[in-house]
Amino acid sequence: MVTRRRRREDLLLAELRRVLAGAGHLPLDLLGEGPVRDRDEAAERVDALARELVERMHGAGWQEGAVPSAVTSVLAASVPEAETVLLRAARTRR
Repeated sequence: MVTRRRRREDLLLAELRRVLAGAGHLPLDLLGEGPVRDRDEAAERVDALARELVERMHGAGWQEGAVPSAVTSVLAASVPEAETVLLRAARTRR
């Protein structure tokens, strides 16, 4: 069971990373303090945002209604692609 849950979370994080990395309207200041020096650093910062989104949803009990506020509280903007990923994840946790 733990392995299955871990795999599901890994897949969710991978999908969130992909969406966030491709979100052209994601404010660059969300990627942390100072400029991003290289791709590895950008990937680390995107990973941190994805993990924070999952933590927020976990804290909200994976309630579908919590998705928009989780996204805007972490990303300071509405990112519909990220909301879609989290909504789908919340629905599978019912």
